[in-house]
Amino acid sequence: MKQFKLNILSRENTGRGVARRLRAEGNIPACVYSKGNSRSISLSVVEYRDLKRSIGGGAALIELVDEKGETALVNIQDVQRDTFKNCINHIDFLEVARGESFIAHVPVHLINASEAAGVRLEGGIVDHKTHEVEIRCRPSKLPDHVEVDVKDLGVGDALHISELPVIEGVEYLGNPIQVIVSIQAPTVAVATAAEDAAEAVAADEVPASKVSADDAE
Repeated sequence: MKQFKLNILSRENTGRGVARRLRAEGNIPACVYSKGNSRSISLSVVEYRDLKRSIGGGAALIELVDEKGETALVNIQDVQRDTFKNCINHIDFLEVARGESFIAHVPVHLINASEAAGVRLEGGIVDHKTHEVEIRCRPSKLPDHVEVDVKDLGVGDALHISELPVIEGVEYLGNPIQVIVSIQAPTVAVATAAEDAAEAVAADEVPASKVSADDAE
C-alpha cells in the first residue's frame, strides 16, 4: 500500500466566489467526506501535481495534514476538471478508517500484451476495455494496481472481472461478466472483408450499357 502526505488548509467560507478566488491564488478548493460529515479545505495546485507525479497513476492513500498538525487518511474520490482551461476545479476526498473496509478504484495493468497468443500467432489486436476496477478492502490491503497476464489469450478470447487474479483481502465489485480485456481479429481481415463486400455491391450496380459482351454471354 502506498501512502503519501499532502498539506491542506481548513476553510469556513464556501461558494463560487470563494472557489474562484482560491483557484486564482493557485489553490484548489476541496472537500473531505467522512461518515455523515464533510469538511471544506483547500490545497496547493503545485503540491497536488507533485503528489500525483509521485503516485504515478496507481491507487494510493493520502494523509492530509492541516495547519494545526491534525491528520486524516483519505482516498481521492472525485476530481472535477475544467477541460477548456486545463485546470482542476474541485477535489473530493473520502476519509477512511484504519482497519475498516472501504471502496476504491484501482487501475488495471496488462502484462505480456505483445506476447499474447492471439497477437503473436494470429495478428490480433489487444482491446483493453476496462482500465480500472472497483474493489473493497481495508487500507492496509489496498493494491497499487491489478496486474492481468494476457499471454494465453487468443483471438476471440476475453478476460472478465470474475477471472481477475486473487489478491488477499481484496473483493472485486461490479458485474462479474464485465470484460476487462479481449483479443480482436486483425483489422486487416476486417478491412479486406469490407473491401470484398464493397466490390460485390459495385458489381451488382454496374449499368447494363457498361456490361461487356463477355459478361452478357
